[in-house]
Amino acid sequence: MEKIKVAVIGAGGKMGTRTSNNLVTKFPDKFDVKLVETFPPAVEKIEKERGLKVTPVQEALDFADVVIFAVPDTLIQKLSAEYVPLLKPGTVFLILDPAAAVAKELTLRDDCTFGVAHPCHPSFFKWQDTEEAYQDRFGGEGGHQDIVMSKICGSDEKFALAQETARCMYRADNAFIMTSEQIAFLEPTLVELLGATCLYAMAETVDEAERRGIDREAAVSFLTGHVFNLSANFLGYLPGKPPVSDACKVAIGLGDRLVLRDDWKKIWDDDVLKKVIATMLHPENPQI
Repeated sequence: MEKIKVAVIGAGGKMGTRTSNNLVTKFPDKFDVKLVETFPPAVEKIEKERGLKVTPVQEALDFADVVIFAVPDTLIQKLSAEYVPLLKPGTVFLILDPAAAVAKELTLRDDCTFGVAHPCHPSFFKWQDTEEAYQDRFGGEGGHQDIVMSKICGSDEKFALAQETARCMYRADNAFIMTSEQIAFLEPTLVELLGATCLYAMAETVDEAERRGIDREAAVSFLTGHVFNLSANFLGYLPGKPPVSDACKVAIGLGDRLVLRDDWKKIWDDDVLKKVIATMLHPENPQI
């Protein structure tokens, strides 16, 4: 079978390293990969630490069937305007976060296919069959995880190629296909505005517990054990879906008033999402 030709732009960054490592080391018979990097320390890391070669931009783009655009979200507007015009017709251009696409900051072309592929990260509801896999909290290095994807525009046939590439670069079990706007409601709305905020507050509360003389290890064990149990309960993973205790229900009602704003569910409004993404991409000009 002919190999899929891939170019990774930003191959020396955090995401560029993770995604290109899997394509190069785990699937050498399936992918022919060229790495593009311009930041000198990152180039040195690719060549000296990873023992791989850096390819000039145009050579890599002329070669590639699939381009993985592993650059920071805040640079996608600027850099896609430079790189997308250089693509050969029919190229698949894959970004790793939907924000720039939803904000209409991604440069597009009618003769290419554009998509988004983002990792879910290993869930504590997914079975990890080795200690190494269990310790992979980010995903892609042995830990079982899923991904979400969207086709921004272009050919369904080419997007199938994007799906195959993304599954391998993230070593994903499943690829859930949806719109870019739906992925954006997952992140930032679901996992950052709400999830990360609440979890950060939990971590701060562990610090407070420790300050009050509670053993930190005990507080972490108590918190994370209850989070696992309550997540399973509220998300329907406990057989029979048993209700939480009456006292817990009362506490949740109090938490709604003492911890969360009464109008917190407005984070699901389309207008709020647009303002949040605009502010995340351009924090120097906050919209909310």
